[in-house]
Amino acid sequence: MNRRNLITAIIGIIVIATGIIVYANHFIASAQPIPAGKFVKISNIDLAPKGKVIIVEQSWYGCPVGAAASWAIYDVLQHYGNLSYELHYSDPDHNPANIPGLIFTGFNSTSVVEFYVAYVYNEYLNASYNGTLIPQNELISVGEQILEEEIAKMGLSPQVAQYIIQYETEVAIQQYGEPSALYVKPPHLNFAILISGPNGTYIVTTPIVNPTILEGYTPSYVLNNLDQFPQIVQAAQMIQNTILEAAGPLAGECPTI
Repeated sequence: MNRRNLITAIIGIIVIATGIIVYANHFIASAQPIPAGKFVKISNIDLAPKGKVIIVEQSWYGCPVGAAASWAIYDVLQHYGNLSYELHYSDPDHNPANIPGLIFTGFNSTSVVEFYVAYVYNEYLNASYNGTLIPQNELISVGEQILEEEIAKMGLSPQVAQYIIQYETEVAIQQYGEPSALYVKPPHLNFAILISGPNGTYIVTTPIVNPTILEGYTPSYVLNNLDQFPQIVQAAQMIQNTILEAAGPLAGECPTI
């Protein structure tokens, strides 16, 4: 290759690289802040297998937000299949502490809905779900890697993990002015529910049930008295409404709850 062609090739590479960087920056910057506690539609892309709607929860074993949300998830998904779970309390050292919840261990679908859950950290937010210690300043980066690995094991599109990571670490929450992974201490992948189907993809990255309303209750009491907690009932209905929106033409195959 002569000198002139080499220079032309280098300039071409620089132009292409610049274009990619500008596009990526625009994509991130164009993601508007999202409201707390509500699902928002983030894409028209269907990330579910054909004829299905997927619900993907990202949490951690000691997460009080995930513990509180687990009741609403259970309240909905009991109509879509058979859940297996363990009764549990959230991290006793994390504020709020000892929130009753469910740790989901499996889901056997009897419907168009498939449910997946990825717990990225342990009970005390100092290690991975399988006990590998994580320095506090690496919780986000290591959590992202764990989430990507778990989503791959589930056989789901890598874009599921990409969306959860983007909307937890890059997209601000309107009420807080920063992303959900950054307004918590220490910063970490906090909590998210992603729902996707023929009509597109939806996400929430903040509490759908205030954990403090469950302080002082046992997991067995909450499980047997869900109707006594209006926030849980309302959050369950919000999840159901989002399933129906994401389902599009499949909505007629979803049960009424």
